Amino acid sequence: VFDIFGSIAYAFTTLPTPQEDYLHGAKGNDKTCKAQGFFIQIGTIACFMNVSISVYYLLTIKYGWKDGRLLTKRPWFFIPPIVVGLVFAFVGIPYYDNLYLWCNNSARYWPEIPVILAILIATVIMIIICLNVRKTTRASAQYASRRNSVHISTMVFEQACWFTGAFYITWVPYLAMQYMWSSGKAFTKYGFILYAASTVPLQGFWNFVVYARPRYFNAGLRS
Repeated sequence: VFDIFGSIAYAFTTLPTPQEDYLHGAKGNDKTCKAQGFFIQIGTIACFMNVSISVYYLLTIKYGWKDGRLLTKRPWFFIPPIVVGLVFAFVGIPYYDNLYLWCNNSARYWPEIPVILAILIATVIMIIICLNVRKTTRASAQYASRRNSVHISTMVFEQACWFTGAFYITWVPYLAMQYMWSSGKAFTKYGFILYAASTVPLQGFWNFVVYARPRYFNAGLRS
């Protein structure tokens, strides 16, 4: 849902930008600019939700949590990302302004701190999962009775890698773009800006592709 809000806000591009800024397509005012910036920030909740997905895979793969136990903790997979996203969206209201492609938080550097932390946390979790899967696979390779469980863990691990890859494709270029705007170096990097601006609204799409991937893969094996 939050990714949809953000993607729709991105889709308006310069339309909500104040007319007096003289950007191509700008037909808005200060209020429409702030509204677009607010919903773009709401969209970053999707970034924080990916951290929750990483934690889910960590609990499943490394600690062996079952579905029943995970369901009891389900609210905590949603509450922290939503709260962090909403706090930064409201705190940013005085700073939403024209950022050339769209309106967003124009303050320097600090608005991207949550995204940086999300990327770092997801990366650390994936490293922990990688080391755990490697250790488990090596230890269990000689026991035929445990190979099935190892195979299941490996499949879950592969799915976690795909989710993390989708996370990086979306948010690392966006983060680099935001810092390039802040430093004034983005104006000569048209190709990169085009790529980053095109991928950032697609987090939900990539997550859907990764979610559907095992079903199509298994269907192909059966056929």
